[in-house]
Amino acid sequence: MSDELLFHGPASEVITPFTEDGKIDFDLLAGEMEFLIKNGITGVFVNGLASEALMFSTEQRVQTAKTAVKVSKGRIPVVGNILYNSVDLAIECLRGYEEAGCDAVIMTPPTIYKYTTEGLFTYFKEIAESTQLPVYLYNAPETGNKVSPEVIARLFKEVPNMKGYKDSTQDIIHQQTVLRLIRKERHFELMAGSDAQIVPTYMLGGVGVFSLITCVFPQLIVDTCKAAENKEWEKAKELQEKILRVRQAMKIGPFMAAYKYVGTLIDAPLGRMKAPLSEVSESDKGKILEILNEQHML
Repeated sequence: MSDELLFHGPASEVITPFTEDGKIDFDLLAGEMEFLIKNGITGVFVNGLASEALMFSTEQRVQTAKTAVKVSKGRIPVVGNILYNSVDLAIECLRGYEEAGCDAVIMTPPTIYKYTTEGLFTYFKEIAESTQLPVYLYNAPETGNKVSPEVIARLFKEVPNMKGYKDSTQDIIHQQTVLRLIRKERHFELMAGSDAQIVPTYMLGGVGVFSLITCVFPQLIVDTCKAAENKEWEKAKELQEKILRVRQAMKIGPFMAAYKYVGTLIDAPLGRMKAPLSEVSESDKGKILEILNEQHML
């Protein structure tokens, strides 16, 4: 089945490393890509919310994608995230991704402002129809604009190059409704958008995950996806419980800071946080270590 899928199994979001003065560290980014590929990751998602991409210019987003594509050398696919509040800026970035050699693009809902259902549909449709690349949709409720199953199904009905869906709603009913509305004969790659939801997503018919934990503990996610794909559900559920505990550790402290701290512990450096985001405190380091040692991750 994976031969028919562009994204499947243990795919990863890319965490952007920064230098002390807040510049993107492209050498560390290349190293992160090699680390992911060598550890069995099947695809990467660049310039997401966890990548701190809200603080990037379009030029920086495109350069990040170029680096990922260059390092990948076709070994795994690269999807470039589109994260804007207007169609014109989104398409400008999309053109950059095309030139960079991305294998696909993925559309995140616009942020903060409240959009009507029709407004969201039009936003996504105009972007998707402006490219020949495969297009994915990323449902990220933290943007303030959760995409309904009806809008998702309509996009897949009306836009031929829509290929898959990254779901971060952590809502099983939502996933079931999406799957019901999209006909089974239509190509549809359902990817979990949260490490908390890997096994439930597989059980409902999903094909993988865009993970964050992969950036520091890839083997845990690789093993979980393998167990789910083999329908070894007891093993998969045990691993999912372990993931939930590890995920708890990685959420301690400021946004994404735990990941960058843990990267230093496993010899897979992820650079610095970009101001005004902060590094993890000494007290929080102790809490992180307590959980990870308890789970035998270090």
